[in-house]
Amino acid sequence: MLKPDKIRGGLLSRSTLDILQNPVQFLETLARNQGPVVKLNFAGKKYVIFQHPDLFKHVLLDDYKLYTKPGHKLLRLFLGKGLATSNGEAWLRQRRTMQPAFHRQKLAKMMDVINEETDVFLERLKKYPDYSVINITKELQQFTIALISRTMFNDPLVGEVDKMIKALEDLAVFATSWMKSLVKIPTHWPTPANFRYKRNCETFDDIIYGIIDRRKQEMAGQEGIQHDDLLNLLLNYFDEESGAPISRELLRDEVTTMFMAGHETTAQTLSWMLYQLALNKDVNIKVREEGIEVIGNRLPDYEDISKLKYTRQVVHETLRCYPAFYALARKTLGNDNLLGIHIGPGTNVLLNLYGLHRHPAFWKNPDRFDPTHFDPEVDAKRQPFVFLPFGGGPRLCLGSNFAMMVMQVVISRMASQFSFDVPDGFIPEIEPNISLRAKGGIWLHIRKVQN
Repeated sequence: MLKPDKIRGGLLSRSTLDILQNPVQFLETLARNQGPVVKLNFAGKKYVIFQHPDLFKHVLLDDYKLYTKPGHKLLRLFLGKGLATSNGEAWLRQRRTMQPAFHRQKLAKMMDVINEETDVFLERLKKYPDYSVINITKELQQFTIALISRTMFNDPLVGEVDKMIKALEDLAVFATSWMKSLVKIPTHWPTPANFRYKRNCETFDDIIYGIIDRRKQEMAGQEGIQHDDLLNLLLNYFDEESGAPISRELLRDEVTTMFMAGHETTAQTLSWMLYQLALNKDVNIKVREEGIEVIGNRLPDYEDISKLKYTRQVVHETLRCYPAFYALARKTLGNDNLLGIHIGPGTNVLLNLYGLHRHPAFWKNPDRFDPTHFDPEVDAKRQPFVFLPFGGGPRLCLGSNFAMMVMQVVISRMASQFSFDVPDGFIPEIEPNISLRAKGGIWLHIRKVQN
């Protein structure tokens, strides 16, 4: 019988302060210095932390119905009852409804829009003089919001992209502060931070409901316009038992979830990727050369994605080093027994993805950015559930193939037209939020490349 490691974590303990000061560093150190199961008291709650791929497989696949997603207060306040926060039959209905929007045929049809929005993005970057220092994260956020809006909802968000970026950034700042606070001030209390939070939520909701209302008006018009996208699937959904259509509130929650999942994680991952390309010129050159060989001077099509093999390795290595979902939280519905350890009902379980992604037992030179970690022969020998960039099991991220496709296209086209350098003295600070982001964004020198 395995005995779990125990870490004391009173309100002002060393471990509590370490978590608050640098959560991801704490997760990395925890994985390297402790065993596969750790019991931790933090901020008045007891947690069981799993740090082994076999345990991940058990929680995410073998017995996933026992390990439900907990109701994270801040996520529920913002995302409501959408796909990311629901459980059980409600989650299954939502996933089945939305799944067709991400089938292979639908992804292939999205390539034109992806190329169009990438063109707009690249043209915007070309306006910067060579060697300008830019916040590439902000540029990518503008790109990903426009892309998600068009591919999922067929709405260009004319005049509203900047407003949405501002609201989302302010909400991210609020979320970071709230997550690091030992005392969670209720969001309904009349504090200046809560007033700003509510104002930004209202701004965001106005934009989301605008997308929904514009589509409903199109569908109700004389021509009865129908689009082949995610929003169309949601608006044409009817409950199997009651026959009722999706509620306006749930529709808002699903659209919000897709925006956050598609925009935030993609923009942040691409930012980290460009930072590493700026540091590792040999990797940047290989990505550029592969793009020239596979795509040449034309626009990429869907069939090119599978041929951008090294670029895919670079995307995967970025997701290993900077996983958007750095830890997964679950709560047990009943009793379980793992490695002889009893896990009772209502237990708070945390899967330490960040720690496992950087663990020397599973990765050679884990602290080095090295796309050869994903060479085909190395990848084939890797134990399942060691690398989980999009989660795993039935709750694997619905848009994972879409995200990979977008990132491969964007990074390949960017590498063919630009070169990046890290400004002197700039070291990004990792900031855990809804996703793993760089505090204040990634700043880079940009220079156009002559082909």
